[in-house]
Amino acid sequence: MSQAFTPQEGSCSCYSNTYTINHAPIGRFICHCTICQEYTGKAYNDVTVLFKSDLSELDINKTRFRRWKLPPNINRGLCKRCHKPSVEKAMGGALMLVPTDNYPNVDALLDPTMHLFYDSRVEDIEDDLPKYTGFAQSQTMIVKALAQGVFKRVTKR
Repeated sequence: MSQAFTPQEGSCSCYSNTYTINHAPIGRFICHCTICQEYTGKAYNDVTVLFKSDLSELDINKTRFRRWKLPPNINRGLCKRCHKPSVEKAMGGALMLVPTDNYPNVDALLDPTMHLFYDSRVEDIEDDLPKYTGFAQSQTMIVKALAQGVFKRVTKR
């Protein structure tokens, strides 16, 4: 990823649900949990994490949010028109998760830092990223990574 982040217009696959991503994500990871598999229709969800304030021009009314599991750690949003992933809300909406498929320029993003819920993977992934299994280990590592991303963002200001 380059030093300066150029804003990008993110969207679902039909482009009816668009938004502007104004800042570099604070994290990126690959989640293999069965919920992400169902949500994306793919073997995993390659997703970025941003502050809600990093997104603008997001029309929440074009997104249908669903809770796959209680408690709702993440509310996953599907476009009401094409029914494909749009955005996800975490921590009461303070954090937004954007699937990397929704970026026009994925090459401008930071690289993924880890695999989560790797024990639920559909297929093995050959890369050098750490692979975490199970709920406790996966949740611990994502919280740690997001805390580090928030710290980096705050100390840059």
